Amino acid sequence: MKNAPDRKAAESANTNADSAPLQASLPGLERAAQAPTLPSPNTRPAEALALLLKRGALDQRQFLDDAGGWRLAAAVHVLRGLGWHIETEYAPVTLAGGEPGHIARYRLDRAAHATHQAGGIAPELAGWLALLAVVFLLPLVKRHEDLTP
Repeated sequence: MKNAPDRKAAESANTNADSAPLQASLPGLERAAQAPTLPSPNTRPAEALALLLKRGALDQRQFLDDAGGWRLAAAVHVLRGLGWHIETEYAPVTLAGGEPGHIARYRLDRAAHATHQAGGIAPELAGWLALLAVVFLLPLVKRHEDLTP
């Protein structure tokens, strides 16, 4: 159209220059990693996650027996996309024709999830903060002790 108004998309609040993360302005702080997201309920990824948490390890046969699902690898792929650390190991099996093969067994990496949400602080920054606390808070505590009967 000739006289159509010029439609320009408004900037999102997330793209504003004033919305820089706090971490950028405080060197020495380590941003905590994102916690894994739970999958939607009543889905194959949710069933796979429940079985991984219950059993510790899971293969396609167990997933088929316990959840009735055929596509465990697809469910694991979705879980990894949601931030879950899942390890894959290949176990040897004998196929129907008697020839050797491998089957994937998936295991939830519990160590990665135990420390996953812990943020960190650089030791140098922690030292400076402790020094500041002693320099500024110790006189206040002593003063308070002197004032109390």
